[in-house]
Amino acid sequence: MQVSFNIDADTRAMQRKLNNFAQSQVKWATVLTINETGLFMLNQNKKHMKRTFSKTNAYTLNAFYFQRANKQTMTGILRRKDKQTGKHYLEVQQKGGLRPRKAVETKMERNIPYKGILRSVTPTTRTGGKENNIKMSWVNKVLESKSGKGGTRYFTAEPHSLTKFGGGNKTGGVYRVTGKNKPEKLFHFHDKSFSYKPKFDFYGNAQRNFKAHYRMRFGANLKKAMATSKYALATFG
Repeated sequence: MQVSFNIDADTRAMQRKLNNFAQSQVKWATVLTINETGLFMLNQNKKHMKRTFSKTNAYTLNAFYFQRANKQTMTGILRRKDKQTGKHYLEVQQKGGLRPRKAVETKMERNIPYKGILRSVTPTTRTGGKENNIKMSWVNKVLESKSGKGGTRYFTAEPHSLTKFGGGNKTGGVYRVTGKNKPEKLFHFHDKSFSYKPKFDFYGNAQRNFKAHYRMRFGANLKKAMATSKYALATFG
């Protein structure tokens, strides 16, 4: 006895569903991989900063952020946070060149009488804060005490103009005198701006990390998307 069956089936609807399913899962895997890679690059960038700079604070380490991708935009963005005013200091670290002038340096030049050339300012051990930043409290003392209140007098002097007191006079600066004591230097005034050599290759480092990590994670995420999809489980068991 021989039994034969002829079955005609229209598979076009199924193919469309499979195509839609595949497209959806590829998109999901792509977005997931972009976001994973972006966060990985952000973390690698922080490690790169710690290796590059001798001292890193929270402001430096958090200078970049990652804007996550979604299925509508399919685009992740890793970028440096905008600085409110002036040129961002990390641009100098990346490209090299003159250090951007600090607001406190401009403020001191405009408000403190000085006969020499003032391009940049550095603190002494007394007026330097964390990371050798200038303590604004000392700047304000100098600006507010031009009349010498309380027996303390502040004045400026050019390089080598106070040699009789010995030492610390290679640069001009701000001094204070209390009573009959010798002048104490508070700030160094420099007649040139500081310059830096390029040493922070953010974009090059990001590109190197992106390609390798994205390729590695996309294959794994696509397999995960196909395997865990409710549609895939219902269709293929």
